[in-house]
Amino acid sequence: MQTATHSIMDQAISENRLKPYEKEARKHPGVEAADLYRWNTLFSGVAVTQISFVEMSVRNAMDKELLVWADDNGYDDWLGETPPPKWFRGSTPAPVRGVPPLIRKLMGAYQIQKMWSSCRQAYKIWKRNPNHEKHGQYPSRDDAFAQLTFGSWQRLLGPTDFKSEDRKVLRRAAAARQLWKEALYKAFPGMTHNKVNDQQRVKLLLDIDRIRRLRNRVSHGENVLTIQTDQYLDKMLAVLSDINPHISDWVMDQTGRTYRTVAKLKYYPELLQSYQQNDPLPSSKEIVAYKLTSSGSYSGEEVIEAQLKNSQSHGGRTFMTVGKPPLAENKPQLREILLVDVGGKKAAVGEIVAYGYGNGVQPPKGYDPPAYEKQYKKRKAWFAIKNLYEVDCQGGRVIGYKTTDGQKVPACFNGQVTMRYVCHD
Repeated sequence: MQTATHSIMDQAISENRLKPYEKEARKHPGVEAADLYRWNTLFSGVAVTQISFVEMSVRNAMDKELLVWADDNGYDDWLGETPPPKWFRGSTPAPVRGVPPLIRKLMGAYQIQKMWSSCRQAYKIWKRNPNHEKHGQYPSRDDAFAQLTFGSWQRLLGPTDFKSEDRKVLRRAAAARQLWKEALYKAFPGMTHNKVNDQQRVKLLLDIDRIRRLRNRVSHGENVLTIQTDQYLDKMLAVLSDINPHISDWVMDQTGRTYRTVAKLKYYPELLQSYQQNDPLPSSKEIVAYKLTSSGSYSGEEVIEAQLKNSQSHGGRTFMTVGKPPLAENKPQLREILLVDVGGKKAAVGEIVAYGYGNGVQPPKGYDPPAYEKQYKKRKAWFAIKNLYEVDCQGGRVIGYKTTDGQKVPACFNGQVTMRYVCHD
């Protein structure tokens, strides 16, 4: 069966395309390149669906506020005027009329012309097909709106080249700051709470840029074996929660759980094959969460920040101590550790490489604790952690995590309780 599978794959997929899958498979006994390629294909499909919810929610939220902003500034529409019917029948470049200057600076006349040109192509298809539901109609503003790509919405938040000294880039950045202050911050009330600052725009811009890049990779069937899948989903849920927490919860119910399940089955080909029937991996004891109050002269927030910086400067590896170890009986299921400060203002999650309990424990090779500059109180329980990254918090709640009985984090820590097992929200 394996020989037949390889023979078919050799014909269907080029040798160069299979190389990264073969390289990764060699690290995991019992896993073949064909298994990883199948996982990559399945995950990509799930990710595209998940990202589509983010894209639709972002564009609808931004469009709503831009329409109000345009009206307040004397414009009929922030997209400008819809070309007359005769233009759709012709071949001249699209006119760019009635577009607010800030929009022209950020999107560029070319992007607006491209939008209407796509509508013209659609019109020609409608005209040729008498059975088309829009046969005999001309494209409307809604048709043009649908032509805008995820990249178009990102452009409205500004350029990502923050170090550029190019005048065009600097002008776009200035226009983005102004548009955010005047209109777009209102599209993300969960982030801004009506208190606007430019750091919010930059964070949102970077999150959307990362999500868009993932969308491009999975849409083109690229290898995504090395990405931190949970980190991307956490960013998606955070952006949705910035718009409306109820949207985030709803999307998690629709596709988020499928995304999580498929992601964690990368190296379990047999379980992946039976996934259609059920989620074969238990999730109730996969993540252990710790509430951090203070350690010596460090607050919980400062401890998390120190761990994040240490992980970033040591190839994604760090080492930390806590007061209480997880139960030994849960070790086969335990995969991740969630750190959250007592106030729910800062949180981070990472993969557990090893953990234990005892005095004078030497960290595993390559996993060193941060170089604490102030007094830090070491504890007996220890964790070697890789790929630690920050998780978004909102209103004292860690986005995307809860206990199995539905309690939010860190509200689930009652009294002197500092450790809980949690799952993905």
